[in-house]
Amino acid sequence: MSTTLKKKENKQEKEDEKNSIEESSSSSKLKQRNIKKEKVEKENNDDNKKTTTTTTTTTTTTTTKPIKTTDKIKLDYPVFCCGSSTNVKSPYIVTGGGGGNSKTGVPNAITLLKWNLEGSSSSEFQLIDQMDTEDCIPYVTFNDNKNQIAYPVGTICHIVDYKNDKLEKVLQFDINKNIPSNAYHLAMKASSSSSSSSSSLNDHIKSNETNNENESASPSSSSSSPVSTPSSSSTPSICSTTLASLSTEIKLIKFNKDGDRIIIVDDKNLIKVWSLPSLNFIKIISPQHSGEITDIDIHPASTHILTSSRDCSAKIINLLNGKIEFTLLHKQKPKLVFRGCKFTSDGLYCYTAQSIPKGKNSIGCTVLSKWNFTTGQEESFKEVDIYHNTCFTLSSDNKTIVIVTADAKITAYNSDTFKTLDKWEPHDFVVTGACFSPDNSTIFSSSADYNCKSHRIGFGTKSNSTKLIKALFILAIIVLIISLIFGQINK
Repeated sequence: MSTTLKKKENKQEKEDEKNSIEESSSSSKLKQRNIKKEKVEKENNDDNKKTTTTTTTTTTTTTTKPIKTTDKIKLDYPVFCCGSSTNVKSPYIVTGGGGGNSKTGVPNAITLLKWNLEGSSSSEFQLIDQMDTEDCIPYVTFNDNKNQIAYPVGTICHIVDYKNDKLEKVLQFDINKNIPSNAYHLAMKASSSSSSSSSSLNDHIKSNETNNENESASPSSSSSSPVSTPSSSSTPSICSTTLASLSTEIKLIKFNKDGDRIIIVDDKNLIKVWSLPSLNFIKIISPQHSGEITDIDIHPASTHILTSSRDCSAKIINLLNGKIEFTLLHKQKPKLVFRGCKFTSDGLYCYTAQSIPKGKNSIGCTVLSKWNFTTGQEESFKEVDIYHNTCFTLSSDNKTIVIVTADAKITAYNSDTFKTLDKWEPHDFVVTGACFSPDNSTIFSSSADYNCKSHRIGFGTKSNSTKLIKALFILAIIVLIISLIFGQINK
């Protein structure tokens, strides 16, 4: 019995030793695995550190690999406007558009892109950032001096920074708020002293004053709307109720060259000026256009503004005193609508585009004109197209004019001779905008078909000159083949 017990105990001891050996070996293996895991984690951490360092040196914020440049891109919304910086050191592009405030499922946004100005791909660009907006964006403009852009939504002007390849909203203000009650009358007085024609502002003020008198006759309106005391001057002051009834929406926005002024055109043809970054209201100017203002530009010295209008005129207005100095009229064809205006970078001249659509009783055309800034005289002009223009822009070196016409084509012209340099059709749908690259070599265009494209002037595959050469070459081959055939028949 004792012998059997001893054998069992010996057997149990051997099994215990075996288990302890296995446990020790498994624990050692586990330790080795943990050591290997720690090494891998350490290596990964080192790699991550290296990756983080690399990311800070690239243009993208989401990946360490550089973003490929392209000459065309499709966005996720219809594009209704575009603009480009003129600063070579900060060569950005911005687009805007969207599906509107109705629930269409199409987003409203502005998109930041960047030109690649190096080497053979200098006509290409890359996507940088995108920001959702409150509504569809019809207009965008650059403040090159401050690395900012501005866009309108109704009565609100939004100002956005684009530093460090990121869009960040910094300011917004309502163009109808914090305006002194005498600002409208001062604008009317300044403009009427320089022109005998009646302005639309006069009509607005008279109708509003009539309504105000009727409202002040009732007890409720007199208690809620205090009427300002009439001034001693012949021009009556305007009360706060009238100002409220002149609530307007934004049509166009421009920054001056120094970036310390923002100028806004509203839907009642009033021009409102604010200082930046304080957003202090400065003045209202009435350009006395009887038709919608189609474009505005600011003189490089910030002393004058240039407006074009559907009333078949453009005007040079003194920004300091609000007086109209020159009214520009194309006398050869007085019924042409002015659809674009730009000062030259030296401020000595300005260019305009005036046109009329094709109709049953009219032949369509676009005319380009060059005007002397100091005299207001039209120095040269040329009819350049049979379609009316929808966009107009001038290169920052003053050498090239580009227009978009109703047939969805873009044409570049020499600004001195108005000779055609290039013509192309980048989109299959309506072209909604066109702008120059900072080096003036390339045009960026946008369309309501969601697409944006770039085209190097004179080097595109779709230029008219290239198409003409190909057509002539094919025609020559056809003529040669026909002559050979007839030669064989005659033999």
